[in-house]
Amino acid sequence: MEDNLQQLGEELISTAARMVRWAPREQGPQISLAAARLLARLHDNGPTRISDLATAERCSQPTITNHVKRLEAAALVAREVDPNDGRVCIITLTDSGMGELVKIRAAIGAGLEPYLARLSGPDRQTLADGLAVMQRLMTIKEPDQ
Repeated sequence: MEDNLQQLGEELISTAARMVRWAPREQGPQISLAAARLLARLHDNGPTRISDLATAERCSQPTITNHVKRLEAAALVAREVDPNDGRVCIITLTDSGMGELVKIRAAIGAGLEPYLARLSGPDRQTLADGLAVMQRLMTIKEPDQ
């Protein structure tokens, strides 16, 4: 049987996105999911240039700049001058930003908990095994185009 990798990729990303949207709104994040993605990216990748954030998020630099301005106003990120190039700003996650990211992840986890509780033990184990595969997948470098 030949794997349909494109279909698998489409189903993986659409399912993951739907699951994230299950986060309870009343106790959930006070920022958009797009802004939460930026916090997560800064957590995962460390201090990052705005242009690199735009590339990674596949959106325009002005869009990322607007997100960063809102996050900066909320003290969730900080803007620092790049020591190697004074014309460039580096965006860093603040302690408050890390706290917000922890709250967002906890809200999403809490939103999923009732659904996970309805799964059988073997299904939960299969899901945990699948997460391990996804985490390994995330360590693979992007293939050359």
